[in-house]
Amino acid sequence: MEHVPAPSPGASSRRRVRAVDLPAADAAAVANGIEALYDDQFDVIVIRGAFPAGDLDAAGARLDRDDEDAGWSRPNEKMPVEDLQVLGTDIPATPTYQNPRGASLESYLASAVRHEAATAGVFADGFDATVQIQTVLARCSGGRPVRVPEAADGRRYVPFTVRRLTDGKQIGLHHDFHYKLPLYAELAPRLDTTTLVSYVATLRAPEAGGELFVYGVTPDTPDAPKLPNGFSWDLDAIEQRYDVARFVMGAGDLFLLASGRCLHRVGKIAGPRARVTMGGFLAMDKARREVLFWS
Repeated sequence: MEHVPAPSPGASSRRRVRAVDLPAADAAAVANGIEALYDDQFDVIVIRGAFPAGDLDAAGARLDRDDEDAGWSRPNEKMPVEDLQVLGTDIPATPTYQNPRGASLESYLASAVRHEAATAGVFADGFDATVQIQTVLARCSGGRPVRVPEAADGRRYVPFTVRRLTDGKQIGLHHDFHYKLPLYAELAPRLDTTTLVSYVATLRAPEAGGELFVYGVTPDTPDAPKLPNGFSWDLDAIEQRYDVARFVMGAGDLFLLASGRCLHRVGKIAGPRARVTMGGFLAMDKARREVLFWS
């Protein structure tokens, strides 16, 4: 992790990005890390080697090719610089440039049924990504059960998606606080919506770029600078005024980010190797008795 201090912090820019960065062998130190993220004790938890690096890197290499299409959807194709490729569903549980208000719950659940077929062949035989994710997240759940949520009719949400960012692509500044989208009408009332946590594991790291940048800017930060359109964040001004932490991730590394609270972005990829990741979101239920994860 690299911490880059703001040069002249004002009263509204003194919030620090609180992070813990440790090897998987020391993960007991964040055994209740998910609740710590919720309770604003940390903003980011990085666990190095949380997943077998060889298994993930091999999967990333298989996917990082342009001579055959693995079945990627491209929900941000309308914004070329953020043309993220997604595998596992063609209806992400987020706003997209294709659908700024997100999809309906019905269309999302219909897509979720196709998840297993869409991700078949990504990982080597014997590597069950959903089980692996569940096991790793349980190490940070404070002993709470960890599972993929189901809708009222029994259909399961998408457990994870695989994402690919190629040369020249990035993910711009944003918060992930999606509970008001129509897709969450059934799920959100079951959750503690204090924040939303992103979980992301790296399959393949690019030669340059692709870092996670996290800023000391929350939805409650007063007068956080935006561009004249009043919608997009002013990146230059944000980087000058607020605390920022930079995280470079390798194959097998996992980060948990209080993405509903902290402004963040992914740096522009440079070079022929793509950034390939798997992940999604997680939240505690309203009673804080279990952890649910989906994508």
